[in-house]
Amino acid sequence: MRLSNETIRKVYRSHARRYDLALRLYQLIGLRADAYRSRAIELLRLGPGDCVVDLGCGTGLSFPTLMKKIGPNGRLIGVDLTSEMLTAARNRVDRAGWKNVELVEADILEYGFPEHVAGALSIGAFGYLADSESVIANISRQLTPGGRFVIVDGKRPSGWPLWLFRLFVYLFRPFRLNLDYFAGHPWESVAKVFNESAVEELYGGLMYISSGTVSRE
Repeated sequence: MRLSNETIRKVYRSHARRYDLALRLYQLIGLRADAYRSRAIELLRLGPGDCVVDLGCGTGLSFPTLMKKIGPNGRLIGVDLTSEMLTAARNRVDRAGWKNVELVEADILEYGFPEHVAGALSIGAFGYLADSESVIANISRQLTPGGRFVIVDGKRPSGWPLWLFRLFVYLFRPFRLNLDYFAGHPWESVAKVFNESAVEELYGGLMYISSGTVSRE
């Protein structure tokens, strides 16, 4: 069963202050979140002056690497459902002194992209969406020709016994991840509407990176 937006807000409201620490602790079981994040941002192929949207930006963990790519003349927009997560992101922005970051409290399903967005990134959010296919189709229409979209998220690995997969899901119970979270195949929707689509499996097949490019025609 998919979680309601109110449930998602409640979960991340309670974890906002210690979210970054929780991700670091998951490294103890081999989940290399920082490496996956860096790989995803590399796949965006951003350059100085570009505009990029971070969908489900959370506390802004991707911001430092994104800012290195787009520079002070670029534009970074962080979108998240939970105000407390955005407060943590704002604190990160203020500490760094970035002046070209905009934070938006919105549902990914309803967010309207501004013009001239060269890339969109989503890490750890698409499993919560009830209709990821529509969101991906909308993103493909909103990005500039040649723009890139990248997702990093979890999936059910092939060849794993159900008990072992359930154990992995259990470890993420603080964030209310369940079997339904891993049931979708967003990478298939990316392949339908983006060019140069590719999927990379990570963490023994429990994670994936999906990427694609908007047609230049």
